[in-house]
Amino acid sequence: MSIQKTYESVNTVDAMRISQELIIKNRTAYKHLAADIPVQQILGEIIPQLISLYKGHVVQIIQFENDLAYINLAVLFDDSYTLTMHQSKIGKSRKLIHNINDKYGPATITIINCRYSDIQDPAKNSTHLYKTRSGDVIWTRKETEENNHE
Repeated sequence: MSIQKTYESVNTVDAMRISQELIIKNRTAYKHLAADIPVQQILGEIIPQLISLYKGHVVQIIQFENDLAYINLAVLFDDSYTLTMHQSKIGKSRKLIHNINDKYGPATITIINCRYSDIQDPAKNSTHLYKTRSGDVIWTRKETEENNHE
């Protein structure tokens, strides 16, 4: 009794289509590398605006790795920051992101929002919490700024 396996060859048109899709998907990354956009320049521009937008509620800003954008930030809020506050600021936050992406190219920056206490709680898990926990803290609120809530 012999077992015969049949193999299908890859359609070259399909292979070319998949290759083209990958090139288009990563085009933004290629543009950033070619343009040599300085990350510090972008961070220096966006961080003060985020702090100003969210006032004294920002505890930390973390940069984390992700395949979807050039710079990925997580803004961590204290427990006094409410959903109502966030809903009132979401339009301004999106405008900030669009301004940076318009200036430096599409998908230059993405920003997620989390509670600082959720990041510190190992029992809470999700993809964005995991990525945030593994990121680098690039800004931390000073003790003297803690009472600047609006």
